[in-house]
Amino acid sequence: MMLLMCSITSTAQVEKGKWFAAGYGTVNFDFGKEKYKSGGTTSESHKYFELDLNPLIGYFVIDKLPVGLYFDSYFHHYKYAYNDDKEKESQFIAGPFVRYYILEMDKFFPFVEGRLGLGLWRSKYDDNDAEKYSFISPQLGIGTSYFFTDHVALDAYLGYSHQAWTDKSEHETGVKSVLADDEYKEMYGAFVFRVGVDITFGKE
Repeated sequence: MMLLMCSITSTAQVEKGKWFAAGYGTVNFDFGKEKYKSGGTTSESHKYFELDLNPLIGYFVIDKLPVGLYFDSYFHHYKYAYNDDKEKESQFIAGPFVRYYILEMDKFFPFVEGRLGLGLWRSKYDDNDAEKYSFISPQLGIGTSYFFTDHVALDAYLGYSHQAWTDKSEHETGVKSVLADDEYKEMYGAFVFRVGVDITFGKE
């Protein structure tokens, strides 16, 4: 009977009809100042502002399988002390995700997860023309959730991300590069490790 009750409780945490929300990686809202030292003299290099947000929201369409949308972003703003020039850099990725909890092991729930994002990276230095790149970012990974309460879990996730970039900068003509022969493309892959917090809520 006790084993049956534990099984019912575990399943209820990832059952059909519940909502799923998560925050991953870094959630920063920082202001700072950097300095450098040369010849015994300490000088200010630049001031910076940084904001990073990485949320997910989804819905359990069947037991153990939430689907939804994820959003990754960061924004950096630098101001250099020696000439007052400013540099801004931002990146936004949004797209669908799907996760499947493959096992229930007491409070541990191992899962596999896939994402497919569309992104835009932009960088602008002072009054110069902005550099822009659009890209696609498929990602596949594995992880585990540890539910330390009925509705809140700690996540560990390891995935592989592939990105294919296309130059969208404005050229001297003022027209974006849209022709295949005029585009600059770049591809790279990387392993991603994230730790975050999950919340399930809704149906009881």
